[in-house]
Amino acid sequence: MNKIENSFYQKIRFKYKLSILNENTLEEVWRFRLSKLSVFLASFFMAVVYFFLIAFLIIQTPLRSFLPGYTENINLRKQVMLDAVQVDSLAGLMHEQEQYVAMLRGVMTGNVFVDSAATVNSLLTQENAKIDLEKSQKEAAFCDEFEEDEKYSVTTGDDNNQADMNYLMHRPARGIISNRFDEKNRLWGISMNMETNSSVYATLDGVVLFSGFSVNDDSFVMHIQHVNDLISVYKIKQPFLKKIGEEIRVGEILATLDGKTEPRLMFELWRKGQPLNPESYIMF
Repeated sequence: MNKIENSFYQKIRFKYKLSILNENTLEEVWRFRLSKLSVFLASFFMAVVYFFLIAFLIIQTPLRSFLPGYTENINLRKQVMLDAVQVDSLAGLMHEQEQYVAMLRGVMTGNVFVDSAATVNSLLTQENAKIDLEKSQKEAAFCDEFEEDEKYSVTTGDDNNQADMNYLMHRPARGIISNRFDEKNRLWGISMNMETNSSVYATLDGVVLFSGFSVNDDSFVMHIQHVNDLISVYKIKQPFLKKIGEEIRVGEILATLDGKTEPRLMFELWRKGQPLNPESYIMF
């Protein structure tokens, strides 16, 4: 057994000579001595070096994302979501900048009416509302079909207040409704607790019928005449910005709270002498 081991050990340690000779003179230019054991050890060392080099490159570089099952799915998903949110925010910001430039161009050319108390953001809001209200082809076709069917419909005759009221109305203010419409208890409108330093807006295009202080209501009151015999009434504790006879655009600022007076708004809708429930026509 020892003889076999000694012979195997001698074989793998037996050195071979590798020589390179000059073809013309047969002079030995370079020589190298090696054995099977040295070749095996050198190959093993190079394999270990290559293994650690590849492992380092995979761990420390983005190459690991190309290996199936090694990708950090959770972190990658989070990063993708964050990138999507940032891209969406940048797209929205670019859209607002384009609208801002278009609005300035309209103001400079005189195609946009600018209110003295309105801001650029309010103008952009009005412009967006006009864009959002544009009908698509499907909506236009549905409206035509609905109108054609309604030509032959029969009504009871008591829906005068609901007729011709199919347009979108701007909410008069931002806040929380404290008292709702109750015709039985002679509450002809709603009461809102407005946000501090917020504004009162016009619900529709119209003309100011009255703007002044009412002793009976102990508040400043404004009446605006709209189309279809519709009148909106606003009551707050400070004066309004508009005067009698001025034309009003939908969403235009009627008053801005100064932060000192009570942030409370009374809002009413009337049509042909009958009170209407504002919550039936406006999304608060």
